[in-house]
Amino acid sequence: MQVEATGKTVDEAIEQALKLLGVTREQVEIEVIEPGTPGIFGVGAEPARVRVTLKNSPAMFVKGLLSSIIQYAGWDLSLEDPVVREGEIYINMEGGDAGLVIGKRGDTLNALQLLVQSAVAKRFPQPIRIVLDASRYREKRRAAIIQLALNAADKARSQKRIVRLRNLTPAERRIVHMTLQSDPTVFTMSEGEGENRVVIVAPIEMRDKLLRRQRNAQRASPSKASQQSQQQTQNKPNSAAGIAS
Repeated sequence: MQVEATGKTVDEAIEQALKLLGVTREQVEIEVIEPGTPGIFGVGAEPARVRVTLKNSPAMFVKGLLSSIIQYAGWDLSLEDPVVREGEIYINMEGGDAGLVIGKRGDTLNALQLLVQSAVAKRFPQPIRIVLDASRYREKRRAAIIQLALNAADKARSQKRIVRLRNLTPAERRIVHMTLQSDPTVFTMSEGEGENRVVIVAPIEMRDKLLRRQRNAQRASPSKASQQSQQQTQNKPNSAAGIAS
């Protein structure tokens, strides 16, 4: 990623470009396009122009891209340094507009993350997972989901009944499954479709019954769809009869 910036001097233009990218001099390559001229008493002065390019680092590319998006959107946000793990780049944003960029149930944050992920995939050949956060929302939400899963397991165990966890995103459902997968006293599975999909937490002794019910539902599903299709066909008006009448 690269930007061009101007200033009264080359140094001023460079500082402006670094501010736009949200990085330091060590993280960029600098090309002076126009050195600028001071003129005489300001008359005939020409601004300096530089082109600043991020060094070929996925983490710096993500930070620079995010910084540009934040400035363009006018959000009150600052970027923390990226945390690079194996195959993953995590970057957190802090500021007065953190709630705005998170959105309802993290929808805006997820959309921004998808946008950045797509840009990274086009720029770098190696697979890299991008995780964007705002005010540690994802960390806090993950901790809350883990606690929700543990509470559901306690309830399922003590009351010997099924507990259904609703209104979870696919990522949050995975957290529930992963949290309880090593607990030998409970069993988890997902059930339903789309927005109605839920996580079932049940005592382990109910496992076979639930799996059998799920298999039966899956076998019945195609036949139901076929019956509905036949019924819709039968209910369609006969076009020839309509013309004859």
